[in-house]
Amino acid sequence: MPRFNIPAEDAQGPLVVGIDIGSGGTRAAVYDVSGREIGKRTHKEAHTFTVADDGTSTIDADLVVAEIRAALAAVLEGSLPGEVLAVGIDTFASSLVAVDAAGNALTPCITYADTRCHAQVGTLAEQLDLDALHERTGARLHSSYTAPRLTWLRDTQPEIFARTARFMALGEYAALKLLGTPALGTASAAWSGMIDRRTGEYVLELLAATGVDADMMGTALDPSDALPIAGTPLAAEFPQLAGAVWMPVIGDGLAANMGIGALGTGTWGISTATSGAIRQLLDTEIAALPSGLWAYRVDARRTLVGSAMSDCGRVLDWARFQLGIPEDISETDTETLFSAPPTAGTPLVVPFFSGERGTKWRGSSRALMANVGASTTAQDMLRGAMEGVALSFLRIADQMREAGGEPERIVLSGGMTEAIPAWLHLLSDALGAPIDHVAVSRSTMRGSAVMALEAAAPGQAVAEVPVLRRVEPVAAHTEHYRERLDRFEKLADLA
Repeated sequence: MPRFNIPAEDAQGPLVVGIDIGSGGTRAAVYDVSGREIGKRTHKEAHTFTVADDGTSTIDADLVVAEIRAALAAVLEGSLPGEVLAVGIDTFASSLVAVDAAGNALTPCITYADTRCHAQVGTLAEQLDLDALHERTGARLHSSYTAPRLTWLRDTQPEIFARTARFMALGEYAALKLLGTPALGTASAAWSGMIDRRTGEYVLELLAATGVDADMMGTALDPSDALPIAGTPLAAEFPQLAGAVWMPVIGDGLAANMGIGALGTGTWGISTATSGAIRQLLDTEIAALPSGLWAYRVDARRTLVGSAMSDCGRVLDWARFQLGIPEDISETDTETLFSAPPTAGTPLVVPFFSGERGTKWRGSSRALMANVGASTTAQDMLRGAMEGVALSFLRIADQMREAGGEPERIVLSGGMTEAIPAWLHLLSDALGAPIDHVAVSRSTMRGSAVMALEAAAPGQAVAEVPVLRRVEPVAAHTEHYRERLDRFEKLADLA
C-alpha cells in the first residue's frame, strides 16, 4: 500500500499533526497542506485492549495519554519544514471514562467492544420509544452506545457512579490531561447515541433514564471550536505546537471517510476491514432517517450517515480457517473465482458470524447457509460467503439511496480488499455502480489531519488520494444480485 507521503524538502506549510487512537495503538504523523505525510514523521505506540469472558473490553486511559505524548515527541523531533497550526485527533468510536472532580479517571476507558451492558439495553428498551429515539439521535439502542453503559455503571458500580463528576469520551479525557481543558467534538458526542442529531443537545429522556445530569456530560464542540494550545501544559512540553489549535476529538468513522477522500456530499466511503461500513457526509436535512442507518451530527451543517456490519474481513478469515482455503489467500485464484459470472448454484450465505448490525440490528443472529449440496466445493463456499458480504453492503446501500440519493462516486479502502482485490467485481455488480479502490495507508489518521487542515488552511483543497483500480458493474449481474437479495433477506429473517 503506497504511503502517500511527500519528502520534507517538497512539503509546504502550514503543517498539521494527525493523531489516531485505534484498537491496536496510538499513531501520530505530521502532514503538509496537501494532506500528505511528511517524510517519515510518523510513529506508533502499540497497545491492546484488556478483555475477559464477561464481555469486558477496556484500556487504561492514562496509558493512552502517555502514548500520545510519546508519539508527539517522536514526530516533532528536529527541524520541521514549516509551522504546525493545528492538531487533529480521532479515536475508536463510543468510548467512556468516568472522571472525578479532580480530573482523574475512576475507571478504565470502556471501549465500543465492551458488551457487559447487554441487560441494560433490554431495560432501557422497555422504558423508551426506540423508533422515536432513533429518529432523534440517529442511533440505535445498542451495547456499543453510552446510555446502556451509564446504566450498567449505575447498577453494578454505584460507589464509582456516585463519585463521578464527568463522563468523558477517551479523546475528551486526553485533551483534559494534555491541555487542562476537555474537548469533545460534536462527531464524537454523536457517537454516544445521546445527542439530538438536529440540535446537538443531549436528549433529556436518555439522561433521565440513566440517572445522569446534563452537566456531567461534555459539551459538544464543532470543528470550528478548536482550542488554542498556547499557554497549556502541552505547549510548555512541545513549543513547536505553541501556535497551533487542538481540534475537538472525532470518531474513527468520520476520520476514515475524510482520509480516503469521501469528502463531498455525493461520495460514499466504504470500509472493508474486519468489519465493514458505508458512510456519507450529507449537508441536507434527512426528513425521515431509514431504520437501518445511523446519522451522527458533525456540525451545524454536516451529518455522517451510514451503517455497518460486524462481519466483512472476518468472513474471509472464517473461509480460510474453516473451509480448508489456503491460509495464504494468494495461493487461491480469486481473480478467476470472483470475476466469473454469478450462477444460481452458488451457495447462499448470510454471513452474520458475529450477529447482525445494519440494517435490522439483530445482535443474536448467526450465519446461515443454503443451497449447499454434496458437490459444493470450498471455492464455491468462498464465493457464496463473499457474495453474502456484497449483499450485506447492498441492503445498506438501498437505505443510503433512500436517505441521500444515488452516489456520484464510491471510494473504498480496507485490508480485506487489499488481500482479495478481485472481490470488488462482486461488490460493484451487487451495488450496480463503479467503485474506486483507493490507496492510502493509515487513512484514519490522515482523516484527523484533513479535519485539522480545515482550521489551519480553510478552503484549501487537499491532494487527491491515488486510485489503485476502478471496477465497473455488469448490468446483467446487478439484476441477478437484486433477485438474490430477496432470498437473502428471507434467510436472514431465520438467522
